[in-house]
Amino acid sequence: MPLLYAEINKRILKDGTVEYYSVDKDKKNDLHKKIIFKSPYNTLIRRISTQEGVETYLIQCIIRIESNFKADAVSKAGAMGLMQIMQETSRFYNTKDPLDPEENLNAGIKHFKSLLNYFKNDIPLALAAYHAGLGRVKKSMKIPSIKSTIDYVSDIMRIYNGHSISKIGVKVKKLYKRIEKNGTIVIYDK
Repeated sequence: MPLLYAEINKRILKDGTVEYYSVDKDKKNDLHKKIIFKSPYNTLIRRISTQEGVETYLIQCIIRIESNFKADAVSKAGAMGLMQIMQETSRFYNTKDPLDPEENLNAGIKHFKSLLNYFKNDIPLALAAYHAGLGRVKKSMKIPSIKSTIDYVSDIMRIYNGHSISKIGVKVKKLYKRIEKNGTIVIYDK
């Protein structure tokens, strides 16, 4: 059996719950360097993502796949602007001009942040919900088997982490803790 590398992280939720979770730690990722996106909107992206508490680089990865940093992009489905927000999302966040970069980023980043919160910071699930809609993802709590959504999440994760979803493998849904007689704490999945 090959040796696998993993990193166990801890986060404390607003209600005080302590969660431990694993992060795939492939040796190649240690060498991965972030892509530097050249865009006239980088300062604006950084300001708004920082305000909303979302990692700037993740937002840049989303924008790269959504619109390739074209503020006037409109999809066949009607998604608009840098973050390709739909009309319903635009209305929900009181966006007057969804093609205005600042308004679009405000709505798109707030929307993505709400999805991150809903899925407890599970980035692939939040991305899938951003692409396919919250209802489709929360129904099964996994990335729906829609080719365009799988490709979307995979493309963003490849840029963000340096690998695609297919290389991540099965996600650990829950970790368990066992304390051995000698006091050793063992964290495992079932």
